[in-house]
Amino acid sequence: MNETQQYIHDIVHNKITAVIDLKDEAGEVIGKLVPLTIRHLDDHDVIEKMTEWRNANMGFFLTHFTATAERTRNWLANVVFKNPTQLMFLIYSQDQLIGHFGFKDLRDDEVLLDNAMRGERGGHPKLLPVAGRTLIDWLFEKTKVSTVYGYVLTTNAAAIMLNRAMGFGLWEKYPLIKSDHNGEARWDIGKKGEVSNDNSYCYRVEATRKG
Repeated sequence: MNETQQYIHDIVHNKITAVIDLKDEAGEVIGKLVPLTIRHLDDHDVIEKMTEWRNANMGFFLTHFTATAERTRNWLANVVFKNPTQLMFLIYSQDQLIGHFGFKDLRDDEVLLDNAMRGERGGHPKLLPVAGRTLIDWLFEKTKVSTVYGYVLTTNAAAIMLNRAMGFGLWEKYPLIKSDHNGEARWDIGKKGEVSNDNSYCYRVEATRKG
């Protein structure tokens, strides 16, 4: 485990805090990013909200299944919290839980921004893009990565607008290859230039370190 992975591990296990203020263009605090940690496994409200949001937005994920609170809790405990290259943050507007954002597959030179979700109305209208941009800046500050990238479904207009607002560029098109795993639909990202077997595609977007 390298230094950055140890830092993520310590955040997840509540050894250090990493709450990040979210500020508008005038510098006013409009919310905060709160890391998801092992403490949240016992937070019924957070688990239920994440499960509800996952089911309500199933069509925008690359795996389709009906989430349950137990499945969400197990995923956090056995996948997210055991992976020192992954971290998720809850998005708050004052005391209201609005959604979540995170990253995974953190490597020496790049990291995947992932799990963007605005599950509730309320708060500042630009809270989600501010959260994403702030998280990108935090990654450039806390890690050595030169590129933060993401994948956006070509059919998800809201996500396209969000990623443009966050400053992402590149927008390379990739096919999504559909398969079935124990009755659950799954889409894997194919090679650029290939054809999707069910006409599903995504964009790869990138933000690069300045200087």
